[in-house]
Amino acid sequence: MTSGMLSRRLGGLPAAGERAEDVVRAARHHVAVVWRDGVLPLTPRATVALLAEVACRGVVVQVLCARDNTYAAAELADAARRGIEVQYVPRGTPDAIIVDHRVAVFPPGLTDDTPAAVLRHSGVVSAARELFTAGWQAAIAASRVPLACVQLHRDILTLLGRGHTDDTAARKLGVSVRTYRRHVATIMRTLGADSRFQAGVLARERGLV
Repeated sequence: MTSGMLSRRLGGLPAAGERAEDVVRAARHHVAVVWRDGVLPLTPRATVALLAEVACRGVVVQVLCARDNTYAAAELADAARRGIEVQYVPRGTPDAIIVDHRVAVFPPGLTDDTPAAVLRHSGVVSAARELFTAGWQAAIAASRVPLACVQLHRDILTLLGRGHTDDTAARKLGVSVRTYRRHVATIMRTLGADSRFQAGVLARERGLV
């Protein structure tokens, strides 16, 4: 069940005029984030900066990040130092943010331009909290995430942007051409890109390189 289906099924209605990032910024006690593709209309770097800003006020901030979202993971690499707790989950968990156990924020539909939905319906919030709690308990500790792979993907994006051939890029990275191409395919799939050029454009737009 997607986050949008969840909110409709339980009858939640968006609060008019509320910006998702402002709701997060106003948190007083707890922010729980399930980060698959992203809820907030911000780059991964800006999202983590906002969460760190909230955490520095003493608010408990916990993030469940999809293991294959290497770009979010890269920005979360030093999360503990910034007061953010991070664990990693399979990609199947839907995006959501729960603020102070009373507000749920969901991303807009994939085909519309509406902002993220801010919901206060108790059933929606309760269901989102249950999903987060189950995911958190089952997650792999952040210290076990393969950060070397995250850095490798960033290096590959940089080399793609410079127009290096596969042979040259693989040699610079110290991997085989086959391994390099496998990582490029993973990056394109994660970004939703149809070409290497588009992957580079999307990476720059999202502040990943």
